[in-house]
Amino acid sequence: MPARRLLALAAIVLVMIGGCRGGASGPKVTLRYHPPAGAAYHYRLDQQNAVRIEGGPMSALPEQTFRMRIYYTQRVQGPTQNGVTVTVTFDSTSLDAPGMGAGAMQPALDRMRGMKSDVVYDDRMHVLSAVFTGLTGAPSPVTEQLASSMKSMAYALPEGPVGVGDSWVAEHELPLGQQFNASQALKSRTKMTVKEIQIAGADTAVLLDVETTFPDEPITLTQQGEGGAPPQTGTLRLSGNLSGEQLFSISRSAQVRAMMGGTIKMKRGAAGQPPVTISMTQQTSLQLTEAK
Repeated sequence: MPARRLLALAAIVLVMIGGCRGGASGPKVTLRYHPPAGAAYHYRLDQQNAVRIEGGPMSALPEQTFRMRIYYTQRVQGPTQNGVTVTVTFDSTSLDAPGMGAGAMQPALDRMRGMKSDVVYDDRMHVLSAVFTGLTGAPSPVTEQLASSMKSMAYALPEGPVGVGDSWVAEHELPLGQQFNASQALKSRTKMTVKEIQIAGADTAVLLDVETTFPDEPITLTQQGEGGAPPQTGTLRLSGNLSGEQLFSISRSAQVRAMMGGTIKMKRGAAGQPPVTISMTQQTSLQLTEAK
């Protein structure tokens, strides 16, 4: 399987967006994105994936595994007219993928070092814009993919105050729909539930249970024909779930840590061809390593 397809699958990560609902009693807190200007948050993202083809003519191929580690910094520039601007800098990226050969992706990973993005959030942490540029300042297909991934990794805060037991759910568009030229948006559904409210000194943090599910409904795909041939149509079904928890610091307006895991299945079919099912088991952890 091409490396770019594996990386595209790896981009399916958790999303938290919502409209609050629930019937919990006890103290409630209002979650808003108001980070202090000038703050710098250093993160480590570690994602392990195992991909195998379960159906179709390539099902005899061995399972492929890869592990991606990304170190990046979020620096808060301050409020703007529409929200808060944060500059994201990729400090370093590594990819361990035995099936790709030693160092096969290293040149592309090296080009990511120092890549930046200005991301604008509103006070509920909706991503209003995310534009990546390389060291030369020019956008590229790689930076466009990273922009889509950054939007899918972001989460929005609930509309109203929440307490233990309250939850909110929402749908979020996945970048895979655009990559495969789908007839409609491909969306995930995420449920966030307040598990615990932690108070430590001047900081209050909220521990959240997170569960993301995928639609499992057929989506029509259109592929351009080669050599003047008419376009070909097929179907795509995405199913499975990711679950875990996240800890959000209210005073910092930042994630402190997150862990998610699960299995995602993608089934593709085309007229006159046997369907192909790709299964990916994923474990993702995010850790705030330093805050200034």
